[in-house]
Amino acid sequence: RFNNSALVMLVLLLVETASFAPSNISCGSQKKQSWDLRQLSIMSSIQDSSETPSRREFITNNGNYFLLLSSMSVMVGNAPATAAFNKEISYSAERPVAILGGGGRTGKEVAAALAKEGLYGITMTRTGKLPVLPGYVKDFVQNYPEPVDVSDADGLLKAMQSIHASAIVYCASASGKGGNAFQVDDAGVANAAAAAKSLDARFVLVSALGVDRPESKGFKMTNSLGGNYDKIMDAKRQGEEKARSILAKSKNYMIVRPGPLLGVKTKDGASGIELNQGDIIGGGISRDELAGVVVGALLSEKKGATVEVYRTKTRQKIQPEFDMISGNEVTADTYVGLFGNVMAD
Repeated sequence: RFNNSALVMLVLLLVETASFAPSNISCGSQKKQSWDLRQLSIMSSIQDSSETPSRREFITNNGNYFLLLSSMSVMVGNAPATAAFNKEISYSAERPVAILGGGGRTGKEVAAALAKEGLYGITMTRTGKLPVLPGYVKDFVQNYPEPVDVSDADGLLKAMQSIHASAIVYCASASGKGGNAFQVDDAGVANAAAAAKSLDARFVLVSALGVDRPESKGFKMTNSLGGNYDKIMDAKRQGEEKARSILAKSKNYMIVRPGPLLGVKTKDGASGIELNQGDIIGGGISRDELAGVVVGALLSEKKGATVEVYRTKTRQKIQPEFDMISGNEVTADTYVGLFGNVMAD
């Protein structure tokens, strides 16, 4: 039963919600009203584009990472899903999540995962050619109407300032028609981390499994793809190191290292995923699963950590001499719960 003070506070909250832009408060399963970038003083028309090829799919289909996936299933003890929600950040319409590389398949899955949780985001692309988003996603995620080049530090910061980003999710990577590995996976990551630092925003970097294992078969194969992808694993490792250095004081980052991206969507959700640390064990993961992990990283109170993510049933050693159990395995029933026992870098 409400006391008088609580009732007054509830009425004030409802009045404020009705008179302001939509918040991320839901009532049952009711859809939240659509929102508009004009709330953030961005006054340009938005055009949808056709689906763009996945950069990571190119790498995966050309010898990405370590070994052929096996169907081996090794079960380990479940960690309790006790990671708390990050109450300090609302990811609201007023301070949305910026998705760099938002035109790629992983970026669009992150947009969908945000919408599923009732969180607000803005996709950003290098070309300004914007992705087609399903109707339900558009209730929460909109497209930034101008090109955003991660190699342009000043332009990137201005874009983040214009939307008042509360978090930056970095899904961008080298591409055949865009920047090379050192422009995007190295310098671009540093620029995004610096922007996150300037805005006191959370930074989630989608990197790659095996970047700490230059002697592994997968590292060598991926690193020698040539063209704009040449030395991409070196670039990703340097990008990670720069992000950690730039955000060393706040520790307000999470680095997520997926294995090869699988085409079949998840049936089990978070319960089929395992997190690990130490770049010892890995496996495949679908984009929707990866997106769930990214949103879990946004919502977790854990900071300053690097994790490898994969479907538990595909787990295997990155190098033959490694043990099959690292001792750092974590499973949970929710994506945010996966971060419950994660250790800081």
